[in-house]
Amino acid sequence: MAIDGRLLTVIRAINELGICTVVDLHRATGISRPAVHRIVDSLCAFGYVERVNGHSSVRLTSEILALSSGYKPENRMAERAMPVLEELQTRIRWPHTFATPEGDMMVIQATTRQHNPFVFDRGRTGMKLPFLTTAIGCVYLSHCSEEEREAIFTRLKAHSGDGMDDMFDEVLANARHRIANAAEKGFALRAGGEPERTTTLAVPVIVYSTAVGALCTTFPTSAIAVDEACSKYIPELRRAATDLAKLCES
Repeated sequence: MAIDGRLLTVIRAINELGICTVVDLHRATGISRPAVHRIVDSLCAFGYVERVNGHSSVRLTSEILALSSGYKPENRMAERAMPVLEELQTRIRWPHTFATPEGDMMVIQATTRQHNPFVFDRGRTGMKLPFLTTAIGCVYLSHCSEEEREAIFTRLKAHSGDGMDDMFDEVLANARHRIANAAEKGFALRAGGEPERTTTLAVPVIVYSTAVGALCTTFPTSAIAVDEACSKYIPELRRAATDLAKLCES
């Protein structure tokens, strides 16, 4: 086992055992006592472990929490989303995306683009998408709380720049119309725009009655009529969104 692997194994063992000795760790992990001693010494030197009871035992310190500070709830949803998107891929051949709100943008948390031969853009995990001009942004806004929605509009207007109020107001008016339609129908549609000659259908992901993100699929506009696409794809997208929501609830 590589030293990195043994290091993580010892950390996990201390986490499970609580206050423990090198002998305890040796028995729990199967790693030799000399190797456990070296690993514990390294962890103590970095402040993740401290010695107690006359230095015969060790325990984790609060510094270990810093290792998880970069982990966000969105990461957990992304982990849960990928298998759902891959399963959806078996029913709908086009690329699929799951995104969540972050600040003033929607951020792609998971996508099947890297495994899909039908790729129409450079979308990737971590890419930021605008709220007001995308189907995935509008469908999220249509199912989040009114308070959150208006707060997002306020921030977006504040960041639109001097002299851009009229342009922003026009974009917002169009978005409000699309958001209202999405709220009524339960899905959002984008035809045209970016990427060109494509259509996107998006549905919200709702956990405990709260919108946490949205799923979408994008396909060539010439491949299937919009009405037929809505009839075929929306039920599948909703099924995937429900499956993801259940995973996030568990």
